[in-house]
Amino acid sequence: MNKKQIIICLIFISLISFGFKLSVVDFSIPVNSDNLEYTLFAIAHTNGDFSQSVQRGMGWSLFTSAFFHFINSDDFFDYSNTIRILSMMIGISSIPVMYLIGRKFFDHRYSLVLASFFAFEPHLNYNSTLGLAEPLFILAIIGAFYFILNHNTRFIIISLILAGIAYWVRINGVWVFVVISIIYFITKRKSWKLVANFGIAFVAFILVISPIMIERNDSFGDPF
Repeated sequence: MNKKQIIICLIFISLISFGFKLSVVDFSIPVNSDNLEYTLFAIAHTNGDFSQSVQRGMGWSLFTSAFFHFINSDDFFDYSNTIRILSMMIGISSIPVMYLIGRKFFDHRYSLVLASFFAFEPHLNYNSTLGLAEPLFILAIIGAFYFILNHNTRFIIISLILAGIAYWVRINGVWVFVVISIIYFITKRKSWKLVANFGIAFVAFILVISPIMIERNDSFGDPF
């Protein structure tokens, strides 16, 4: 398969996935559960309030607030549907990344099948319509795994930066750092730059997560 055919297939898969998402999303009701909290925090961020929830990361609400800046409305439906659309678009943008991960192990055809499994999975399609943090969390995770599977040991830096972003989105995302580190030392143990590149990547990871840890320590007396 040439690149044009692959791109056409990925677009077709993405359109089908988008159709599945549209079939289950309900734009007629406002967000009213966990997604309500994310939406309210995002609105607060647009007004300069960057306080955090005790049990949730602020990465998703912070990302969403960048788009809420362009909304000047007194109708809460506008904010509810914007956060839903954003989560749907991020879910769709994860499909090509899943294909690229598949290419680390399979040929083009099987990688497209893998991307299709990811694109058509009912739970992922449903969750991506709710305006929750999961689509961005998943994108950060699979992005981190894509770069750690690269033969170049320097890509551990990008991988751990994405692990830091996963921690911003969800606090339990710290396990991504642990898993990526284990994979790195197992698969790259023959490289003489193993420790040096990991040291740089670890510093980058700490720099990425330090703002949220400092703010949580100031707010709750515990950075974790």
